[in-house]
Amino acid sequence: MQYNIKRGICLILAVAMTLSLSACSGAKSMSEENIIETVAKVEKALMDFDRVTLQNYVKSSTLKTILDLSKNHSQFSVLGKAMFEKLEIEVKSVDKKNKTVTLLVKNRDMSDIASRFTKELVKGKNVVQLMALLNNDSFLDAALSKLTAEISEATVPDNPTEVTVSIEKGKDNLILNFDETAEDAVSGGVLTAIKNSFSMG
Repeated sequence: MQYNIKRGICLILAVAMTLSLSACSGAKSMSEENIIETVAKVEKALMDFDRVTLQNYVKSSTLKTILDLSKNHSQFSVLGKAMFEKLEIEVKSVDKKNKTVTLLVKNRDMSDIASRFTKELVKGKNVVQLMALLNNDSFLDAALSKLTAEISEATVPDNPTEVTVSIEKGKDNLILNFDETAEDAVSGGVLTAIKNSFSMG
């Protein structure tokens, strides 16, 4: 009887240790292979505008704003797909020690288009009026369809933009941290213009 109790305690401890070890190793290791795999996953998620994957694999304040808006307004999902349709991301180098990855990014140059759109959007409006427009489906249908059409005409430059992105471990996967430079590169200037629309309002 005492032997069985000891055996049972040992079994419970072994299971507990296994669970704690698996919990600690839940996030992928900071290996070059996993970093490259994460970049490829993020590239595809941006092109598909896959909200779930982007929320889990990317930290970006402006992208988060668009993702949040797209929950209730499908127009922003359509805009997202248009923005990232021609996106190309190539890993140039990986720095595991400093937890960074240097990327070569190509996308349509949409900075002028986005800037014009932003200026028209915020002209003569305060923050309350601006937020009301961003929740008005009739306005979004007209404004974002026009913006999307203009984006489809933008060209991709010959030379890529080089950006360095920091990486961190999430609960189950690696996460890319997009600062303003990275946001600007992957979106061809659109994310920065959208960020400016809120600050200008």
